[in-house]
Amino acid sequence: MQQKEEQMGLLARLGKGIQNLRSDPERMARLQMGFNTMRLNPDPNIAANAANTIKMAQQKRQSGVDANSTIAYLNTMPNNPLAQQALKAIQANPAMAKDIFSSFLSNQFKPRAMSKNIGSIQTAQTDMTVGDTQLKAGDQYTITYDPNANGGYSVTNLGTSGLTQAEEATLASKTEIDLADRLADRKIATDLSKDLFKQYDSLDKQAASLQEIRNLIANEGAITGPIRSRLPTFDAATQSLRTIANQLGIQIINSATFGALSATELRLALETGFPQNLGPKAAVEYIDKKLAAQAKLRSELLKKVNKLQAMPFSQYTSELQDELEQESMVAMPPKNNQKLNAAALAQGVTVAELWADMNTAQRQAFIGN
Repeated sequence: MQQKEEQMGLLARLGKGIQNLRSDPERMARLQMGFNTMRLNPDPNIAANAANTIKMAQQKRQSGVDANSTIAYLNTMPNNPLAQQALKAIQANPAMAKDIFSSFLSNQFKPRAMSKNIGSIQTAQTDMTVGDTQLKAGDQYTITYDPNANGGYSVTNLGTSGLTQAEEATLASKTEIDLADRLADRKIATDLSKDLFKQYDSLDKQAASLQEIRNLIANEGAITGPIRSRLPTFDAATQSLRTIANQLGIQIINSATFGALSATELRLALETGFPQNLGPKAAVEYIDKKLAAQAKLRSELLKKVNKLQAMPFSQYTSELQDELEQESMVAMPPKNNQKLNAAALAQGVTVAELWADMNTAQRQAFIGN
């Protein structure tokens, strides 16, 4: 190009320079401003127009640079629909590149809509898939309103589990059955405790009657015996004894269930409470032994009553089974137990008799020794 210009003549080069100058508005405006300042009276309008021309030329040149750089930037995002739309708009109107790019940035980086949880914690009733979230029956989850998600909602698996409606129904049914069973079990224990307490109360009354009979024989001179018990008496103490003995027999009859009794059967039942055919000494010994036996029986009855009041029947029978197993372990007296032999000798009874008179705890104490 330089060689070509050197071959051109002076006039040709001047013409081309003038042509280039006229095609550059900014240079023409600067030249115009220079000539205007050389005048004796510079024209302010010429200076203003030239300055405006220079400003517009600079803006146009800058807008071209901005458009090119913006187009280059948008070309780096071929998969962004908004970027491609902005690129086409700038290519169609480069002068609007700044405004178009500003609009693109506003849409591209606008704040995302805030998500918020809606509803309470829910339990999946069956295995299911919601969006990209897989849930198994019993999994607990929440639903979140999320405008940025597909469909506007998202599901979060909480990693916890709960009962499905079917499981709750089954549990409720089982609970009702268990409750009914427990109530029935408890009622059996309560009814049995009432029956045992009636027996205890009857024995308590019998013991009181036996105490009165013993006092009448030992201190009031009431007469008993195989013959005298069948003869009429005018002795107050003896008459009181017979009355109490009959009442004692009636208590025993009332405490049990009998069918229709004959006269002989009724007499035998009445004599069960206290046999009046025994002599005074034998009668007192009989009463003492019976009172001792009844005291033990009443104590055991009261223990059972208290247990039955405090526990269901099934638990009571379980504990009773344990007690029977413990009793079976000490059913027979230990052989050659010196302490047991000495105790039997001191009481004037055999080892078997002494052992039979002991409870389980007393037997265990001897076996431990």
